[in-house]
Amino acid sequence: MHRLIKAHLKAKWPLFASIEAWTVRTPPIDKVLIYATWKGRLLVFEEPDFPEILPQVPGGTVEPGETHSDAAQREFCEESGLRTGSAPRFLTSTIYTAVRDGKAILHKRHFFHIVLEGEFSGSWTAQEMSPHGSDIPILFRFFWVPIADASGIVGYEQQAALPFL
Repeated sequence: MHRLIKAHLKAKWPLFASIEAWTVRTPPIDKVLIYATWKGRLLVFEEPDFPEILPQVPGGTVEPGETHSDAAQREFCEESGLRTGSAPRFLTSTIYTAVRDGKAILHKRHFFHIVLEGEFSGSWTAQEMSPHGSDIPILFRFFWVPIADASGIVGYEQQAALPFL
């Protein structure tokens, strides 16, 4: 960050001077999140190698030229190992601020709903082979939670669109 801008921030807003995103407006990163439901339950996952990370729903970054709906289907299949029989239904979009290394990063989250048919295990593991920003696979453990309990289980404001189910 330019020293003059940083000095100005410290003088006017000392609490915000450490967050570089306050001085540069970057467009939000397009993300999709998928609520996959089955028999009154929501599919969530945890990362066994990182127990401090809260449970999440499948999702990820929209690739250039990709529609949000196509990104939702792709991310769901890549992360869960499951195929969808129908197109995901759009629910809503929100803005979420993630903080990484002291920098605020805006995400524009597009929430989708997929109703799954058939029979599924109570839990299983899968690997994300192409995580955004890394080439190291990430192990996920998927499991089902009652939709009524999901808002108290899912982290990182990923429960924001549950009322739209």
